[in-house]
Amino acid sequence: MALASKKKSLNINYRPLQASISMQVVTSVPDRQFYSAMDKSFTPDYTLTPLTLFPHCAAVDADSMSAPKAINSELTNMKWYERIGGVQKLISSGTDYVITQTGDNKGQIQVKKNSSIVNPITLEFSAEYVDVRTNQVLKYTASKVIIVSDSSSPQPVLTLDSPDTVQWYPVRDVLNQTITAKLMAGNKDITEDERVKFWWYRVLSTGALEEIVDGNGDNDWEIVSVNKNVLVVNRDFIGDEQTYVCKAAYRETGSLLATPDTFDQIATTRIVRYIPRIECDFKGIVTGCPAGTSYIYPQGYVRDSKGVISSPEEWFKFIWMVKKPGASDYSKAGEGVSPTIPFTEGMLLDLQIEDRGAQAILIDDTDESVLQDADGNVLFDRINN
Repeated sequence: MALASKKKSLNINYRPLQASISMQVVTSVPDRQFYSAMDKSFTPDYTLTPLTLFPHCAAVDADSMSAPKAINSELTNMKWYERIGGVQKLISSGTDYVITQTGDNKGQIQVKKNSSIVNPITLEFSAEYVDVRTNQVLKYTASKVIIVSDSSSPQPVLTLDSPDTVQWYPVRDVLNQTITAKLMAGNKDITEDERVKFWWYRVLSTGALEEIVDGNGDNDWEIVSVNKNVLVVNRDFIGDEQTYVCKAAYRETGSLLATPDTFDQIATTRIVRYIPRIECDFKGIVTGCPAGTSYIYPQGYVRDSKGVISSPEEWFKFIWMVKKPGASDYSKAGEGVSPTIPFTEGMLLDLQIEDRGAQAILIDDTDESVLQDADGNVLFDRINN
């Protein structure tokens, strides 16, 4: 018979997942058509050889070193919309489209109708995923414009040297990212052609596009420079994530409009702030402290898969918690890498590490104005400082 027993409930504190989506073209049928006015034909003709698109959805676990988990089979509230000339219509499987509703390819769509030069089809995808561990709801949205070009002249192709999604680890990766756009007409690079114009945008939380003109706009805090086809951003000022859109137009006549047309080229890249799994520990103290000890002086440190992180306080908060003998809970005893903590015999010491987050503008609580120093420079601090 047991003389004493103690029970404790142990749970996992799951970190929120991050949504990641990329629109993939399945099979060899391209997502661009050419129209010949001579014989009124499309190449490829989607009514004969359908275009197949797959919105690859994944959930990124910052605590895992493995590849992001594909979750298409677990999507809920999945919808596809067709937008033509500003009019949006919900798509259901039928003559023009076939949507996969179950399995690993859930969300895949076959396009069996041709687009248009004047009013190209925009396909818009939306879905949700519920993390059963935490009931967190991740929302996925993506769109694809099916461009149709006049086959009488080669249609330029716009590309970015930045992937669809970039995971940025601030501790190890460089702050500034240079995003370079290139416009190709067949095998010819026409990026520097005077008849070419580029536009840069950031995607707002509402999904709307905000143009980046010269880097001096009201919300251009992260913009280092913008010069025709090159955008440089300081990723420490993008918050948790930011998507950038580049549009490019080429006119043989050289008559370029102030804004791009619906059939002009579009390319996007999404930058996501990412902290992988880290570990922490401390040194500078021993379990058996000498008699008369009044204070202890621990030194904390953080390491990742590449080793100990130098100057960790730039990115992480060090929170020191103490549980004294007889106390039921831990209490905060100090902050910082090397705090001074009052010593109590039998105390338990716990080091907790928090992400300080990205840089954010400091706002006055009274009138919500942007705070500035004496020289008029905008003041920033980290979100979780």
